[in-house]
Amino acid sequence: MTDEINPYAPPEAEPGERATTTKKKKKRSASGAIAKALERLNQHIDDASAVAVDRKESGGRLRVVTMVFAGIAVVSLVLMVLATQTIPSRDPAFVLAIIFPIVFAILAVALVAVDLTIVSRGKPAGPDATLRSFLRAMAMGRQGYAWACLCPTARAQTVSPPRLGEIPIGPGAFSLATPASLKDWSSTFIRLGHGQVRTVQVKRASIAREDGDVAVVEVHAIFQAWPQWANIVSVIAFVLNRILGSILYLVLFLALRKRHEVTFRKTLLRGKDRLWYVYSGEFFEDDWAS
Repeated sequence: MTDEINPYAPPEAEPGERATTTKKKKKRSASGAIAKALERLNQHIDDASAVAVDRKESGGRLRVVTMVFAGIAVVSLVLMVLATQTIPSRDPAFVLAIIFPIVFAILAVALVAVDLTIVSRGKPAGPDATLRSFLRAMAMGRQGYAWACLCPTARAQTVSPPRLGEIPIGPGAFSLATPASLKDWSSTFIRLGHGQVRTVQVKRASIAREDGDVAVVEVHAIFQAWPQWANIVSVIAFVLNRILGSILYLVLFLALRKRHEVTFRKTLLRGKDRLWYVYSGEFFEDDWAS
C-alpha cells in the first residue's frame, strides 16, 4: 500500500534545514538579550548616583595597601640615608638600616607594578584590556573594581562556580548584586578560599569579534590551586630553617598542585560612557570552553 500525500500538510524541512532554523532562532534570541542589556546599561550610565557608586567601588589604580607600602618605603629610605651618616659602618645596626628600607622599597615597587596592570575605569580602554583587568581584579581581591566592570543585567544574575577540571571548587550559588557577594563567588574558584590557595594567569586575551558596541574576547588562561595547609607548613619550616623550608615548599607545591588550562570567550558591551562592561556574570558564557 502506497503512502498517501496530504496536499494541505506543510512542507517538511530537509535534513539540516531544521537545525539551521533553530540556530537562527537562538541567534535572534541572543541578539535580543544583548540589545536589552545595552539599553539597560545606558540607563544605568544616565543615573548619576549609580555611576558614582561604580566609581567609588572601582577605586583608583593604586590600592590603599600599595600606597601604604610606598609611603613606608620612602620614609625608610630617608631614614637609611640619615642612619648611614650617623651609625658607624661596623655597627650591626648599620646593616639593618640598609636591609629593611631596601626590602620595603622592593615590595612597594612590586605592588605598584601589579596595580598598574589593571586599567583605570576612568578612561576608555579596549575590550581585551578591560576583560584582562576584570579577571586580574578578581584574582587580586579587588572585588569592587571587578563588580564595577559588570553590566547591570549581569549584576542581577545568580551564578555558580565554573568547572575547572581538577581544580577544587567551593560549593554554592551566589548573587552578583554587591561586591561582597562577588567576593564570596570568586573565593570558590579564582582566589584564596575554602582551604585552597588559587592563582590564575591570563596568557592571552584577544578580540575575536567586534561589532559596534558589542565585542567578543577570547581568553587563554591557566588556573592553579594547592592546599592552604601546605603553605602554612612551608612557612613554619622556612622560619626554622630557610633551606629546608624552601625545599619543602617546592616539593609540596609540585606534588599537590592542581592545574587547569582553558580557552573561553566572553562578550563585552560598550556603554555611552565609552567604557566596556562584561555582559554575563557566568564565568563561562556557554559550552564553547575547551
